[in-house]
Amino acid sequence: MAAKKNYNSDGRSAEDRTLDKFAELLIEKLETIQADWKKPWFTEGVTASLPKNLSGREYNGMNSMMLMLHAEKEGFKLPVWATFDRITGLNYVKDKQGVKHEAKDSEGNNLPLVSVNKGAKSFPVFITTFTVVDKETKEKIKYDDYRQMTEQDRERYNVYPKLSVYNVFNVEGQTNLKEARPELFKKLQEQNEVNRPVQQEGEMFSFPAIDHMIAENKWICPIKPTYGDSAYYSISKNEIVIPEKKQFKNGESFYSNLAHEMGHSTGAENQLNRLKPSAFGSKEYAREELVAEMSAALVSQRYGMSKTLKEDSLPYLKGWLNSLKEEPAFIKTVLQDVKKAYGMINQHIDKVQMELDKAKEVKQETANQVSDNYGSYDIPKWALPYIMNGDASGISDHEQELVDKFLEKNFPDGFIPEVEEGEGKELNRYPAFGERNENALTDRGESPYLAVDTVSVKFSLGGYMETVSDDKEDGRSQEAATDNPKERLAAKAIPQPEEQQEEVHFHRGR
Repeated sequence: MAAKKNYNSDGRSAEDRTLDKFAELLIEKLETIQADWKKPWFTEGVTASLPKNLSGREYNGMNSMMLMLHAEKEGFKLPVWATFDRITGLNYVKDKQGVKHEAKDSEGNNLPLVSVNKGAKSFPVFITTFTVVDKETKEKIKYDDYRQMTEQDRERYNVYPKLSVYNVFNVEGQTNLKEARPELFKKLQEQNEVNRPVQQEGEMFSFPAIDHMIAENKWICPIKPTYGDSAYYSISKNEIVIPEKKQFKNGESFYSNLAHEMGHSTGAENQLNRLKPSAFGSKEYAREELVAEMSAALVSQRYGMSKTLKEDSLPYLKGWLNSLKEEPAFIKTVLQDVKKAYGMINQHIDKVQMELDKAKEVKQETANQVSDNYGSYDIPKWALPYIMNGDASGISDHEQELVDKFLEKNFPDGFIPEVEEGEGKELNRYPAFGERNENALTDRGESPYLAVDTVSVKFSLGGYMETVSDDKEDGRSQEAATDNPKERLAAKAIPQPEEQQEEVHFHRGR
């Protein structure tokens, strides 16, 4: 089912006019880059993050690229856009019966009306809608319901996509939202702060998700950082080769150049099947370079990095400009491919980032779970050599068994004791070995009234350390004098940088 086009008085469809607008913006940007190829695709600070609608949903790659170019040209900083109906719809709320009422504040007063500024000109975007029809009954269902179905159930339906043009306004520069709904406007600002997962490592940036993707081979093809001068995607080997990060002036350049090659790799036959055999410098080759460049620019912008034109792409600038000016279909097909390539790269990066976040959460949960199992214990001094370095000389098999059971019961493998001397104390009872936060005796045949020298031993998870209190009470460290797990956790271990671990003199034997 072909989409019905809406034609204007000049005989041209809304789709054609929108593509002309897109081409015009892209030509302006490429001409700017041609004059100064070191300028980034998007001026830093003009657009904080990728364009979104009022609900927080990102626009697709095609619309995203053009909205950012338009925002840069007009000076809009908040990348939130909405249709006229969506903006004016903020003036109403629906009750349970679906009846609209004027929006009111907590005191029952009508809220100020939200409106589009007088004289504001909208910007066109493409929105694809889907009509889902039952093959037999011809009844229509919602596309969201269709998406929830199994593959088997979906076979009963035909899906008809329709590309439509919608006109949107920037909520910061073209509406009075900031004055009429200051709380909502502030919320939108907070939600659209720059998303920058890259981390500073000295003068180099680090992007953990991509680093993990490289190390664990989680991209659609191998990525091989190799000392050299060239970055390229090999179609025959289906692999990306890129100079080592240390060869770039900063990590940002490394990742943005890698995004360019990742863009090429999405066109492999077993992926988007975009790459065709073509001679270097040919029109098809130049077109593929533009797809990779624009995809990389969008990826870089999404993750808070700056992307300048790859120097190898400079020779194609003139050809790109000519094609944009002479071939109306060129911009459409390029943007469609950019949308797909950009989407694939983002999907993989986000998936890996979710895995890293999940692993971090699990690690934190594990640390929280075991943290209540370690702390200060009063241990007989005779047990220390065996606990610290496995020296069982001077103790009986029964005593060794007592210590082993104590360690296995209370701590997982890898716990490292840090020792603080305590004082012996006469007890009128006979507690078990290693009783928490109490002076502990063992069944060695001594009188229960005989004082036994003890030391306060702090057990810490490997790679962590705790601060020992100078205040002692009956041979116990002060923070161990509570049975409240939350109070004990307050004085628990703090992570130490890897390079500092060896400087802390832990005894690692048991």
